[in-house]
Amino acid sequence: MIIDLHCDTIERAKDENLKLNDTRLSFNTKEAMKNLPYIQCLATFVHSKYDKGNEGIIRANEIIDNFYKIYNTEEIYIIKNKEDISSPELNKKIGVMLTIENGTAISGNLNNIKKLYNKGIRMMGVVWNDNNDLACGANTQNDIGLTNLGKLYVKELEKQKIIIDVSHMSKKSFYDTMENTTSPIIASHSCAYKLCNHPRNLEDDQIKYIARRNGVIGVCFCKAFLTDKDKATSEDIVNHIDYIANLVGVDYVALGSDFDGLEEHNIPENVRGVKDFKIIINQLKDKGYSSQDVEKICSKNFLRVLKKVL
Repeated sequence: MIIDLHCDTIERAKDENLKLNDTRLSFNTKEAMKNLPYIQCLATFVHSKYDKGNEGIIRANEIIDNFYKIYNTEEIYIIKNKEDISSPELNKKIGVMLTIENGTAISGNLNNIKKLYNKGIRMMGVVWNDNNDLACGANTQNDIGLTNLGKLYVKELEKQKIIIDVSHMSKKSFYDTMENTTSPIIASHSCAYKLCNHPRNLEDDQIKYIARRNGVIGVCFCKAFLTDKDKATSEDIVNHIDYIANLVGVDYVALGSDFDGLEEHNIPENVRGVKDFKIIINQLKDKGYSSQDVEKICSKNFLRVLKKVL
């Protein structure tokens, strides 16, 4: 099984009026159906520009409602609880878990968390690159961490059995989240700062903290997070997986592509969509990873978190 912890496909599908089987999408059902069993975390990304009034929750609902309008029940099986992971449906359909990227989606109202849960959301981030009313993002110039509302937000996510995603957070926001929660935490699409010193990447202490909490890090396929070189390849993705595995163990690393959320210049040369996961798998094996360890990276590590939280 392959599980991809993050992509922006349903936002792109909404804005470009695309069906999910459109092969212009990096994640599309036509190619994903050839890779079963396969689970895709589909993020509802709410841009920072939707931070006024109720714009965030309106935008989130538009994207989610459009997904429910366009998805094909014969191709997609929506995962809402730990029992769904064992469903025989996953042998013939693509598993999908709905997520939120950027807590701006709740428009400052904690009651909207439950409403989003009722729509199928099972993983939520707190912030995007810019500061919001919950926390500071990776691009902050004044890192004050979680706001009081942000502390209530992460506690409410935990209460509602929603997986907490720390990708895009500032360092203080990250540590504040850890101090205010106890459940496993994930970084759905982040890389190692030691290999590429981008503010979106995780420093060694953060990686160790996620491992101590029995969480997982989905290595992102974004060129800017992978390498300072002009172009990235699958080898760069594998290098970040290898770095995290060597630092904290193979049990705490996974895949978080960011498909359909990457600008053209940030897409790795030979990993452009669902069909290319096999390239990463083969390179991990060539690097000496056992089949059992590759299985952990591809799915079992995240399944452990999912079973613990949901």
